[in-house]
Formats: sequence, C-alpha cells, structure tokens
Amino acid sequence: MSDKRTIYGVWLIERQTGRNIVSRAYSGIEIDMDLIAPFLSATHTFIDKASHENLRIIDTETSRYVWQENDQLLFVMVVSKQARVGHMRFILEYALNEFMRKEIPPEVTVDTVLKDWHGNPQTFKGFGNFVDELINQYEETDDALIAGKSMDCLEVYSHLFRAILRVKTDKRTRKKLIKRIRNLAEPVQEANACLENIVIDDGGVEVLAIDVRNTNYNKLRDALEELLRVVAFAAKDVVSKTAFRTMIFDHAMPYVKRDLSRLQTYAILDDTIRHLF
Repeated sequence: MSDKRTIYGVWLIERQTGRNIVSRAYSGIEIDMDLIAPFLSATHTFIDKASHENLRIIDTETSRYVWQENDQLLFVMVVSKQARVGHMRFILEYALNEFMRKEIPPEVTVDTVLKDWHGNPQTFKGFGNFVDELINQYEETDDALIAGKSMDCLEVYSHLFRAILRVKTDKRTRKKLIKRIRNLAEPVQEANACLENIVIDDGGVEVLAIDVRNTNYNKLRDALEELLRVVAFAAKDVVSKTAFRTMIFDHAMPYVKRDLSRLQTYAILDDTIRHLF
C-alpha cells in the first residue's frame, strides 16, 4: 500500500440526529471521528435550509469534503484536492447503495433499523470492513492491479475512439479527418511518452498496444483524456453536424450505456460528456 493516499477518511451519518454510524480514518486527518459527525450533519442541514441546495463539496486549504445522501443518511468522504470528484462520488454512491442492500432488511425501513440501534459499533462492523476493502482497492498500488486498471482504461478509450471514427462520411472527408487528428495529436504525443508510438490511420486510433506495465497509470489516464479531446474536436471540426450527431446516437451513446459502470469507475464518463456531448 502506498503511503500517499487519496482518501483520508469517510463517515456514514444519520441525517436527523448526526449520529456516526460508520467512520474510517485512513491518513491525513487527526480528529475525533465521532465528534465531527454531528458537525458535518449540521453543516449539511444549514446549507440545505439556507440555500435550498444540496451540499456536494466543501474545500479546505489542503483537502476536500465530498457528499452523497439519501433521505435518511449522509455519506461524507474527505480526500486530497488531486482526487477526481466524479470518481469519489461514484465510490460513495456505490457504498451507500451497498449499505441499503446489505444492512436494511427488505421488510423494514432505514428509520426502523436506526431507531432500534443504540450506537453499538459492532452492529455495522461488516459494512465498515466492506468500506475498508473498497477504499483499499482504490488506493492499492500493486503492479498487477495497476496494470489491470490501465488495461481497462485503454479498452474504454479504444471503444470511444472507434465509436467516433464510425462517423459516416465520404472518403475524401475521412482522409481530411484522419489528417486533422494526426496534426492535433502530434503535440499530445510529444508531451506524453506513452502515446509516442500509437498508430493513427484509416483504421482508427490504436492505443491497445501501449505497454501498461511500463507506464504510470495517472499519466496514461491524463494522456488518453487529452487524446480523446483532440479526436472529438477534429471530428466536430471536419464532419457535418448531422453526421456527428448520428455517430453520437448510433455508436457513442450505445457503448457508453453498455459500459457505464466501468466509465464511472475510472471517472471517464465525465470526459466523455465534456468532450463528445
């Protein structure tokens, strides 16, 4: 496990009372986890009533608090400012759904379970262990796991590139499109060693041959996002609006729908929406 963590701590809090149901401190915070839970709940309530807006993020000088909620519960995560907020919120939402599925029997409500709960920390120990495992999987830096994450990332972006280049156009316009992509991609490739030898031709943008075991995951992730940006820009610039729109609905959106979970897991959904839609 790397000493440099992204996620410092998490709290699952009862909204109405501010009771701390489950909390975990990992790194970067030295506070009483039970003491801060009512404060976080009160802060959420104040923002909700004063501005009629849902509290999503609070920034401090060195960290960031990210919020997820339902009618009865608040799930709060404190993370580094370098963390991708979309990814953090996906983790919170996933964990909150897991709590509702595993800890709340189908025949009762959350309110009933929490009314009968008298603060025994052992009650939700299993869920606490689940949160630990979920966070540790995200923070894990084992070479094999990082390689797996990188391969997943490569595959997702490869699908997106293929979807874009399935845009229907004549041969002359397609040649112009490929040339435009090459020109725009050249400085991106020069700035990112992992993209140096990728092939961009009539067959598309081939990234699956990148050696993930000798490539830093974060640098790869950023490089592929930048490449997606220029490929999408080139397509918008060269092909007709009708052809681009048809590609979005016929190819890009169906793929995103099929692989939505993985796009969320690697925070690629944000990039897809920003650069394609």
